[in-house]
Amino acid sequence: MNIVTAGAATQPVEHLTKDWDRWERVSLYLDRCQVDTPDELVLAAWAHISQLRHTVGKVIDFGAGDGRFAQAGQYGSYTGYEIDGRRCAAAALPANAKLVNACAFSYPIADADVAIGNPPFVRNQDLPSGWRARVAKLLKDRTGVSVSGLANAWQYFFLLSLASLKADGLCVLIVPYEWVSRPSARALREHIIANKWDVSVYRLIDTVFDSVLTTSSITVVDKRSRNGDWQFFEETAEGHYALLPSPSGSSQGVIPYLRRSEASERSPRAIRGLSPGTQKVLTLTEGERVRNGLEIGRDVVACVTSLRQLSNGMAELTEAVFRSCYRNAGEKCWLIRTDSLPSEALVAYLESVPKADYQTSTCLEREIWWKFKMPPVPEVLIAQSFKGRFPKAVKNVISARAVGGVSGVYGLDDDQSRTLCGGLDDVDIRERVVAHSNGLRKIEVNQLNALLNDAFANQ
Repeated sequence: MNIVTAGAATQPVEHLTKDWDRWERVSLYLDRCQVDTPDELVLAAWAHISQLRHTVGKVIDFGAGDGRFAQAGQYGSYTGYEIDGRRCAAAALPANAKLVNACAFSYPIADADVAIGNPPFVRNQDLPSGWRARVAKLLKDRTGVSVSGLANAWQYFFLLSLASLKADGLCVLIVPYEWVSRPSARALREHIIANKWDVSVYRLIDTVFDSVLTTSSITVVDKRSRNGDWQFFEETAEGHYALLPSPSGSSQGVIPYLRRSEASERSPRAIRGLSPGTQKVLTLTEGERVRNGLEIGRDVVACVTSLRQLSNGMAELTEAVFRSCYRNAGEKCWLIRTDSLPSEALVAYLESVPKADYQTSTCLEREIWWKFKMPPVPEVLIAQSFKGRFPKAVKNVISARAVGGVSGVYGLDDDQSRTLCGGLDDVDIRERVVAHSNGLRKIEVNQLNALLNDAFANQ
């Protein structure tokens, strides 16, 4: 065990991660792990602990960074695990605290009284394949839980924290609030429910992390209590917490997630927008298209990455609207074609792209970094994030492709398209969707499919 003290030598991170994946992917993952926890949030986490435990013995912190959770609270001992020695070598810790320069999943701990921390928020697409396979097997062996392939990094650390506690231990973690409803976290929720542990989730205001585009929470799982109670709270502007009737805050509860196998064959279907790997270079503005000599139809096709440019009540994406709101406005509105032999102009453009601009996990996994499967043309384009009563939706008159946060809806007739673009007859779903970030709600594709099935399955 490499215990790190101030000024001590650390192990090279390349050595500790040599079996995880190619260094390019490992480096990408590590860079996205490092988000410092504000001091006030460290104190808030310890405040929840003090309300539930009068004395605290052994504390563990996976993904500890500079060990800042060791700087508050009263405890017998604190051990933090941090893979990046640069983050912990200079940490000034109390005498009863230590940092271990190693992967958090290296030691089978099972006797901790409290697990605390802010696990790394890294998308599943950016997880090193070797690391994910190893820790998924480890967690399955220890907990019986099969982690979803769509799970982000924090879920692995969440399960590890639970597994490392005593039978009466307390887990207090800062994780995305969306874990309370997202399908990718279903196995984690079911594991907690099966053990009848009590859960309290405190939704934080959106100014906590400027660089993380998701609503955060302080999640408390108490293994000592076996009532199986779940409670949800919302932080107020004054710093207090208000009890919520459901995860979304509505007495009607959260819109369900409908699997395709559960939907009627006659129901229209929503499909998530294309993730090309990097919108920075695989989608272009009108100016970028012209400067690189790329022709519409031959080299690029129309695409929409956001509907925020469109005014409320606008029901159709016509050529005039596309030109005014996207082409002339300098928005990313052209998607390169990958379903035909590229022209000399397109080849020249792709070869001119600096390697640094496509160092994403998606691009690095491909044999040809830019060659994605072209998406079909939807009848309606609909935003997943929204602030009003219902997500903005427009009839796709110009046959644009849906990219990023814009989803496509397929199998609609003209009447159904008008109904959907009208907000399904002006229904209000704001309080039935879990908060996402910065005042936004985000409806997931399978929630949208549940609405479409209810509205159109019998037509």
